[in-house]
Amino acid sequence: MERKAYNHIDLIRAVLILMVILVHIVHFGTLYPRIREVIFVFFMPTFLLLTGYLTNVRKNVREFTLYELRILLPYCIMVTAFASLSLVLPVRDGLTELTPPTLLRTLCITSIGPYWFLHRMVTCALLYWLAFRLEGHIGTLTAFFLLIECLLVGMAIAVSLFTPLLPARDAFYYILGVAIRLFHGQLLRLIRPSAAAWIPFVMLALWANHSLWGDIATIIYALCFLCGMCAVGNMIPQRLYRGAGYVGRNTFPIYLFHPIFTMAGKFLLPAFAFDPTGLLHTFFILTTGTAGSLLIAWTMDRTRLSWLFARPQLLR
Repeated sequence: MERKAYNHIDLIRAVLILMVILVHIVHFGTLYPRIREVIFVFFMPTFLLLTGYLTNVRKNVREFTLYELRILLPYCIMVTAFASLSLVLPVRDGLTELTPPTLLRTLCITSIGPYWFLHRMVTCALLYWLAFRLEGHIGTLTAFFLLIECLLVGMAIAVSLFTPLLPARDAFYYILGVAIRLFHGQLLRLIRPSAAAWIPFVMLALWANHSLWGDIATIIYALCFLCGMCAVGNMIPQRLYRGAGYVGRNTFPIYLFHPIFTMAGKFLLPAFAFDPTGLLHTFFILTTGTAGSLLIAWTMDRTRLSWLFARPQLLR
């Protein structure tokens, strides 16, 4: 029996968040640069597409403000903490000084570490909500959706061209997810399960010049990945499927806290010197990064510290 479409999305999100952790393990990227390169081509655009598809903007001002605050507040806290750590730890694009102007620029424009994605979520959701609010009263549902999409595209282009807040490429994949939601309804009616989809995925990954195709390669990778993962979702054991679904529903706390474990993992490399492949170290950081992030979220929920992030609880 085929499983529910939204459960497939949770499975896909689980695999994507594991990829997020994987590419932030520096030692793995050093040993396997080709795999890291392939993952980088498609995993965040796919995440942006799913985010655009899943975002619900049918909210009043108070509800939407709370939605944005629940992303913005964790973003500000984690970026500030990460920026502070970058002064004393080897962090890519770390800060050399922590002054109010530098911190403000980091929070509003450049971001730091993996947290740029939350910045995009806030910006894109705001444009989407504004487009939804500005549509007026349209006679037909199709015209209503078309106008929302046109307004969203127009505002995204304006923000991308005239401000540093939103790269056009990131806006494109978010808007693509919105378009699928508005005009097609169900993502997984458009994305059909197919194990054969892994064949072009692997062939493209093995082609040395795949990056020359730019966003065409990204879209091919994303489509093949989505179709292939839906097929995997129909085949794996129920217990594994439920476990992956739980991880997929809780990508937000894993995304917030996994840098703690990837940064700590650098200091554990000597303990894994016996393994020249680096795979044991990678597996250890993947599992501890996932489980540890969930444990931090669980602890914050139990101690009511999740209210620091404007949330009654972090885990879903």
